[in-house]
Amino acid sequence: MRVAGCRVSEAVTVRAIAPFATLDGAPLPGLERLEIRQPGAFEAACFVLEFAIGAVPGGAAWLAGLQGGVVTAGIGTGPALVVGQVDNVAIRFDLGAAILSGRDLAARLIDAEVDQTFSNLTASEVATGFAGEAGLAANVDATRTRIGQYYELAHAQTGLGLHSRHATRWDLLAALAVRERFSLSVTGTTLNFTAPPAGAPMLLTYGRDLMTLGCDRALALASPKMTVRSWNPKSKAAFSSSAGSSGGTTLIRPNLTQGEVERVAAAAQAALAAQAVRLQASMPGETSMMPGTPILLQGTQTALDGAYVVRSVERVIGGRIGFLQHFEAMRAA
Repeated sequence: MRVAGCRVSEAVTVRAIAPFATLDGAPLPGLERLEIRQPGAFEAACFVLEFAIGAVPGGAAWLAGLQGGVVTAGIGTGPALVVGQVDNVAIRFDLGAAILSGRDLAARLIDAEVDQTFSNLTASEVATGFAGEAGLAANVDATRTRIGQYYELAHAQTGLGLHSRHATRWDLLAALAVRERFSLSVTGTTLNFTAPPAGAPMLLTYGRDLMTLGCDRALALASPKMTVRSWNPKSKAAFSSSAGSSGGTTLIRPNLTQGEVERVAAAAQAALAAQAVRLQASMPGETSMMPGTPILLQGTQTALDGAYVVRSVERVIGGRIGFLQHFEAMRAA
């Protein structure tokens, strides 16, 4: 992620830290560059490891025969920044370089199909079961509602319908997390299915904490109009609600009451309006920022100062560039 035309503040310094990596517990020497991208909520983190072929035991022959494995990578002597499976091996004989890339261990759930129904289980029971079957520890907050109870009208929407619409275990967990208003992620070897943690936003000041800062404003989304319509067979009535003033987008949602329609319209309008302002920034690397992290921007001395939510984070560690971090954020809804 690069922001054209942004100046680098002299007050911000880049930390020079060497990356490390292991494959199935064995050290991987020759690591020159580590990239970790967390593209968003409910998505697996992706990693890229770049090596000098000559520094890897066995060299190109070993790399050519590599069949995968679990990578653990991080910086210095600190904890791992990513644990994941190798999905691809690229060898550049002309450059003397090799690149291993893959996803964090959410891949074990992303690659697993849903082959049964769970209507009589709660979301937390499903998450705990999936974690165990994937060889992951479970950091799961207990829920009480059985999945089948998400749908009052069994003849219209059933628990089986929920599973049939979500082909993989990760997709199903993501849908359940949305229902429960939970966060979903895999950190290291642990599946997290929990209520979002409460805490103060990360304070970031332009000119002190940020190296680059860019902003895009979508003027059409300044106050977008969102209309939600629904037909409720139980009450035999149609319900509708609108929020916002400009443009027009209509959502059709079945089986809602008037109060539910109003809440859905307000939430959808707020989520769309939040996309009107997008920040792109670079800063010295750290390890606490994640997709969903609230931040408070200050220092631009404009209306752009305020509350945002991180959408994606990319970390790059290399001997020549040190430890850098890029992120995108949207206005807090």
